Amino acid sequence: MTKGISPLVASVLLIAITMAIAAILANYVSGLTRQTLGGLPTCIGGSVNYISSAYPQWDYGNSRVIGIVEAQSVPLGGFKFEILLTNSTIINSADTQGLSLAPGSSGTVISSTLPLTRAEISQVRITTNCSNARTDFDSLKN
Repeated sequence: MTKGISPLVASVLLIAITMAIAAILANYVSGLTRQTLGGLPTCIGGSVNYISSAYPQWDYGNSRVIGIVEAQSVPLGGFKFEILLTNSTIINSADTQGLSLAPGSSGTVISSTLPLTRAEISQVRITTNCSNARTDFDSLKN
């Protein structure tokens, strides 16, 4: 006659092995998630605004858009211009200054030279490395 392990001991061993595997997987997944999310900018509550109603402006001499903006609540960088044309097309232009702003600080963002005239531009919006931190579409002020 052969003897096996009792059903109670088998159940306890099965539960213990399952819990050990679950702990190992939870540790791996939480570490991977922390590492992946750690590289994202913290943007909750952040915003960017023009420092005055005089912006955005058109630089007639250089065919560029200029804005002076202020970062609020979070550090911001990666500024870009989304330019809505009168034909409803949107073109993008990166900030040529490479501006990075600490919370509460302001700075000038300047688009690259655009193959456009002022009359072709309907509105402009400035975006940042934080998807929720951007200005509204606004008409050029000059």
